Amino acid sequence: MKRLISILLLLAWVLPVASQTVDAVVLQSTTEVDCRDMKGTRISEQRIYRLLNERASDMAHFEIGCNKWQKLSDFNGQVTDATGKVIRKFKKGELKRSDLSSGFADDYYTLSLDYTPPSYPITIEFNVVSEVNNGNFGFPTFAPVEAYNTQVDHASYVLTAPAEMACRYLCRNTATQVTQSTLADGRIRYEAHLENLPAIDSEPYSPPAREIMPQILWAPGKFEFHGVPGDMSSWQGFGAWIHSLLTGRQELSSEFKAQLHAMTDTCANDRSKVDVIYRYLAQTTRYVSIQLGIGGWQPFPASEVCRTGFGDCKGLTNYLCAMLHEVGVPANYVVIRSGQRHLVTEFPSNQFNHVIAQVPLPGDTLWLECTASAFVPLGYVHESIAGNDALLIDEGGGHLVRLPNYSPEQNVSYNRAHIMLQDDGSAKVNVDMQYECRQYEDMLPLMSRTEQQRRDAMLGALNLSAVMLGDFSFTEHKDSYATPHIDVSMQLESRKLANITGSRMFVPVGIFHKVTVPRALQQRVQPVHIDYGYVDVDTMVVTVPEGYVIEALPQQVNEVSPLGELSQTFEAGDNTITIVTRYLMRDGRYPATEYNTLRNFKTAVKKAYDQRIVLRRK
Repeated sequence: MKRLISILLLLAWVLPVASQTVDAVVLQSTTEVDCRDMKGTRISEQRIYRLLNERASDMAHFEIGCNKWQKLSDFNGQVTDATGKVIRKFKKGELKRSDLSSGFADDYYTLSLDYTPPSYPITIEFNVVSEVNNGNFGFPTFAPVEAYNTQVDHASYVLTAPAEMACRYLCRNTATQVTQSTLADGRIRYEAHLENLPAIDSEPYSPPAREIMPQILWAPGKFEFHGVPGDMSSWQGFGAWIHSLLTGRQELSSEFKAQLHAMTDTCANDRSKVDVIYRYLAQTTRYVSIQLGIGGWQPFPASEVCRTGFGDCKGLTNYLCAMLHEVGVPANYVVIRSGQRHLVTEFPSNQFNHVIAQVPLPGDTLWLECTASAFVPLGYVHESIAGNDALLIDEGGGHLVRLPNYSPEQNVSYNRAHIMLQDDGSAKVNVDMQYECRQYEDMLPLMSRTEQQRRDAMLGALNLSAVMLGDFSFTEHKDSYATPHIDVSMQLESRKLANITGSRMFVPVGIFHKVTVPRALQQRVQPVHIDYGYVDVDTMVVTVPEGYVIEALPQQVNEVSPLGELSQTFEAGDNTITIVTRYLMRDGRYPATEYNTLRNFKTAVKKAYDQRIVLRRK
């Protein structure tokens, strides 16, 4: 994900402000890719790092992924201390091979080395040679800037490949030039260099690093993978290759077809059919990764998944599409990058790691996650794929699409508390919370935790101290795909909810949230990136203890910013005070100049949540 390039001096790189802190220096980064033909490639790499402090310790870790057609041929390295003395040498036999679960049908494994520097600074060197056989599906990305606060002194990349492969490249975040020449054997040599690249500061609310770091992407035009030729010079052509791998793999037995019709022929409409079949998929299959050879791209036949009851994202999606086609419901196979919002759409290449299904119903297109059908509501687009670019595959090849995303108003939490204050500042508190869409997903991991772990997590999220938790419930509701949610109900006792000074009691109005303000920056460089928007609606009803009266209520708040909105109201009754706070945070990409706007808005939010009601003893 993070191997990229540039060339020559500071001019090569489009973000010219150097980091104030340098944790590591890439003294030398060399990559030589020798592609002999459509099937075989040799990749030689040298990395020499100077690690200046413990923050760069991850760069002392080496790991490489291997399988039957991509193997590590050679590996060595060494460590030198600040005086230049060699204090450690590495060899291939020291690498640890990963142990994979027997529940996975996978020929993938990793070889790794963990080294902990005894002191800093140190210089660490890795020399790696790997071989790819049985198909060139892509080439390593040139990305010498491997982390924030990392300076690059020298870096180079050389790719040699047959002319008939029509290799392509794309420079991003860099003005570097790639030179090109023809060798005596007719192959094309591509070369790029980089010198003196300053480190990039890690800034709060920065875009993903892959969108910032200088890089050159490489890919063939024509390729062959495990004997299946293709052309990825266009998304349509790449999709056509993927579609060819699906041919003949959606056949189902006549007995099973009859079973499908028995389940769905009485359904009122196509959406009801999808619901029945999606539930059937969840009840009768389980996820198992299949990564054997071309099995990393070609799904198991639908009939085989039906017989065994297991498959990976490819197999389960293909199986679901086959079942839907049989009962007359259209469905498409879609490849996507889970966890990454945007593809580099101008550069057709392998950028995918997941497969889902699309069902284009009239006025209600469904995007179905087949590997999580047992717990994701029908049609709910979970956060790893919501708003992501994807490639839809049909008979015409590949077509770029973008999945829907949820608005801030859909990613909402409703928090309600009834606080029965006592005259000593203690309180009994009844709390009800409801989390929807993305906030629902944030809470989902707690579903697999123990009761005690859920209790501890919910107590820790409240802005309260000295609290004891009584009755507690944590319930998931996912019957409706549009608004799945989790409800939490708690009964609390706080020994010191309010502070008493003399004859006055100070009551907090923000018990649900802990707000932090991002640090000040002398000069913001990166755009401000807010991953997803949300709304928190908090309602607190405070019962004033006997013997006290309201002396002062905080001022009403109405804060409006390009990045969000905040409103806070206070209403006094006979012996109650009702506080309603609505906090909206908008997602999006904003200019770097808006960073102070974000800080000011967050400061206003924190100030509002930190306000106090003042009660006075009669």
